[in-house]
Amino acid sequence: MQPSSSESDQRKASFTITTSWDDGHPMDFRLAELLNQYDLPATFYIPQSSQLETITEQQIRELSEQFEIGAHTLTHQALTSLPDVPAERQIRDSKLWIADVTGKECQMFCPPLGKFQREHVNAIARHGYKGYRTVELLRCDRPKFRVRGDYARGDAGWELACLPTSVQSHPHGRKAYFRNALKRGNWRGVHQASTDARLSDWPTLAEMMLEATERSGGVFHLWGHSWEIEANQQWENLERVFDQLSQFIRSGRATGATNGQLCCR
Repeated sequence: MQPSSSESDQRKASFTITTSWDDGHPMDFRLAELLNQYDLPATFYIPQSSQLETITEQQIRELSEQFEIGAHTLTHQALTSLPDVPAERQIRDSKLWIADVTGKECQMFCPPLGKFQREHVNAIARHGYKGYRTVELLRCDRPKFRVRGDYARGDAGWELACLPTSVQSHPHGRKAYFRNALKRGNWRGVHQASTDARLSDWPTLAEMMLEATERSGGVFHLWGHSWEIEANQQWENLERVFDQLSQFIRSGRATGATNGQLCCR
């Protein structure tokens, strides 16, 4: 018996592709052109200011017409470097600022440098975000939804999604992947980093992770920094990976989504 067309379509679109890009550097507009060219979804995490140059509020509005904009604190400081109250202010006020600039609700938060603690996650939930993105690599999991809250403060609890990543558009060595996986208790990633010499070629790693994600039915999540892509001359490699992602989506084997779309239910 042949499967129905609807059954075939469900089997084809077996996983989801998402991308995210940090820091709001002016090179984000070159990145946006490529994302449009390959018809790929994206979430841009933008601080109000940073150690590097950032795009203007007008440019953020232009970017928000086609892509999701997430919060990345106001001043791009590691939350772990701040006392609790200023850290929470960075989380709260960056959400308000993004909403004011774009005229749209800000649903996603990304801690700068990937550094955060439990109290920061509680604050992210408390201030109405739907999810937060980490820098955990070698993952193809769907977002994990948990009820967060500091019940000693009288928090009733909020559902918040945690979204890891699969591949960074950056030529890491195996030691970097090993440290990343070990720090976050990603034992499958530890094994992969210990045994697979191909990790240092990130476009090849992306291809491997795409195949693994299609088998698992999870989420393939590519992330990076436009300024880093420029500094490391990775635009050609990025296009190579974008072409692969686009082919998966156009063929119906995968669906595309922003970070926020994945974390809202």
